[in-house]
Amino acid sequence: MKSNPFIKPSVEIKRRKNPQGEYSHLKTAELLDAVRESANSTYRADLDILLDIFLKRYDERQQELDNLNSDLEARIKTEVNIGKANQKRFEQQAKMAAMGEMMDAVAHQWKQPLNALSMMSDMLRDDFERGLVDKAYIEEMTNDTQIQIEHMVTTLKEFRNFFRPREEKESFGIKRCVQSVMLLVNDEFLINNINIHVDNNKEIIIHGIENEFKHLVLNIINNAKDAFNERNIKQRDIFISFYKEDNFIHVDIQDSAGGIPTNVINDIFKPEVTTKKSGKGTGIGLYMSTQIAEKLAGSLSVKNLEKGACFTLKIPL
Repeated sequence: MKSNPFIKPSVEIKRRKNPQGEYSHLKTAELLDAVRESANSTYRADLDILLDIFLKRYDERQQELDNLNSDLEARIKTEVNIGKANQKRFEQQAKMAAMGEMMDAVAHQWKQPLNALSMMSDMLRDDFERGLVDKAYIEEMTNDTQIQIEHMVTTLKEFRNFFRPREEKESFGIKRCVQSVMLLVNDEFLINNINIHVDNNKEIIIHGIENEFKHLVLNIINNAKDAFNERNIKQRDIFISFYKEDNFIHVDIQDSAGGIPTNVINDIFKPEVTTKKSGKGTGIGLYMSTQIAEKLAGSLSVKNLEKGACFTLKIPL
């Protein structure tokens, strides 16, 4: 039977493979191999498709990295802000703790002259009644009164200067600063039977914020005072010395308070780490002392000696 010439025979249409779908499942390494193979082949019809897949995948990975970097930057910024907030909190806590201790020191410093003034007032009244008051007596009484008042005024002036905020660095003498701190705490340490021995070396000038250096010294000697009292130590000595050695200025503060426990000494400069009994210490003083040392471009370290601890501040010349 002859075929109908008006009916075209059915033709099988061969569809070309979908390289996009064929290659899209390939891993990146396999995709690169396919690109190289297609590039080196005489038949390079799929090269554009392969490159398109590769570049699209690269763009996706790059976008993921960009998102990750943005997330990390945001997290770092948040952590930095938290760190700054904590630093301000530590500084405020340290300032309040130091202020409380200094108020106690000022109270002790004023107690003696106030008692003296009270006794002098009683003596003046009694001596007047007995007819012993004359011009010479009044002059002597006036001089003695003035001495006690000047002592109180000097103490108050030092106290006010101690907490006066100063941001500008200046040159100042270590020996004078230590003597200034001793003036504020002298009576309190005498009451606690603590002997402070200051090396009489020549004055050494450093550059920084003077009040912060005073805080550093005060933090360390107050810790020694608390250790003496908590451990009921009989022989109570603090030795402060300063000298130049190996291109550094050294300030050593050594006590006989028994030293720092070995389980704490490696973390003693971390915030909120303290050797004091619960509720007795914040663990902020020594942490802030290390921050002050760093502002001086130096470092603060500690080691246990035979009778106690020795804190060393090293400042490069």
